[in-house]
Amino acid sequence: MLKVGQVSGEDALAFLARQRLPPTPQNYTLAYIAISQPRSPIGRAVNAITDGGIRIRQEEANEIVGLYAGGSPRTDQVEDDPGHDALRHQAIKLGEVASSAAAATGEFTRDLSAEAEALDEGAVRTVQIVTRMIERSKRAEDDLNAAVREVDSLRQQLEAARDDAERDQLTGLGNRRSIERHLRQIAERGVSRVIGICDVDRFKSINDRYGHGVGDRVLKMVASSLKSSCEPHFVGRWGGEEFLLIVAGDDPSIGITLLDKAREDLAIRDFKLRETDEPLGTITFSAGVAVATGNHAASVAAIHRADACLYRAKAEGRNMVLGEERPPVIVATL
Repeated sequence: MLKVGQVSGEDALAFLARQRLPPTPQNYTLAYIAISQPRSPIGRAVNAITDGGIRIRQEEANEIVGLYAGGSPRTDQVEDDPGHDALRHQAIKLGEVASSAAAATGEFTRDLSAEAEALDEGAVRTVQIVTRMIERSKRAEDDLNAAVREVDSLRQQLEAARDDAERDQLTGLGNRRSIERHLRQIAERGVSRVIGICDVDRFKSINDRYGHGVGDRVLKMVASSLKSSCEPHFVGRWGGEEFLLIVAGDDPSIGITLLDKAREDLAIRDFKLRETDEPLGTITFSAGVAVATGNHAASVAAIHRADACLYRAKAEGRNMVLGEERPPVIVATL
C-alpha cells in the first residue's frame, strides 16, 4: 500500500492515464487522494470501482467528488505530510492561472470601454489612459503566457506518464497494454498482421539454478536481441518469458523468417554470470506464428493459434519457429 510520502504528481497523472480520464484539477485531486489515502472514503470508493482492472468513468469520478469533496475524516491514521497541502493545491493551479488570465482580460476590456469616452479630455489624460491600458494588456498577456506554459508542462507530464504506463519496466519494451493498443490501431486501419509469440526455452531452470536476478538479466538480453533483430517491427513483452512480434502483412513466412534470424542472433550471444564469469550456455527460444485479418477479435484468435504453434515447437524439440498451416484454396469447378 502506498503511503502519503511516496506519492508524487507523476503517480496521480499515471493513474489518470490508466483510467483514461482527462487531467483536470478535479480528476487530479481525486487521483491523488485515492492513491495517497486508500482507506479514506474517496480511496475506498475509487478502489471499489477499479478493483479487478475496471476503469472508472468520468460520471463516477464526478459523483465521488460530489459526495466527498467537503472533506471526510481520514481513517488510515497516516500522519500529515508537511508538503501534503501544497501538493494538493498544485492540482488546481492550472485552473486558477487560466481563470486569472481570463479575468484580467475581461477587466481590461471593460476598462477600455469605460475610459474610451475620456480620450477627448486632453493630451495628458489620453496618455495616462493609454499607459494604463498598456500595463493591463501586459499583465493579461503575462498571465495568458503562464497559462500556456502550465498547459504545455502538464501535457508533457501526462504523455510521460502514459508512456510509462505502457512500458515494461524490466526490458523497456512495450508491455501487454501497449501490445493490445498497437493491435487495435492496426485492426482499425484494416491492415492484416503477422503475429509471432516467443517463449525462452527452459527459463524456469535458469531461475531455479541461478536465481531471479540472473533470470531478469537473461530476459533483458533476449528482449534487446529480439528488438535489434526484428527492427523496425513492433516487439513487446507479452508476460513472463514470452514476447510478441507484430508485422504488417498477411504472409506468415515473413514472421517465421524474422524470428528465425532473431533466434540465430540470440544463439551466438555470450551469456556469462557477472559474478563468476561462468558461462550460462546457449539461450534459445521457441516461437509460433499466425496471421490476423479483420477486427481486433481476429488478433486475439491469431495469438491463440500462434501459441498453439509455439507449444508444438516446444514438443518437437524447442529452439525452432513454426507457423500455422494455411488451409488449402478450394477452386469450384463446373
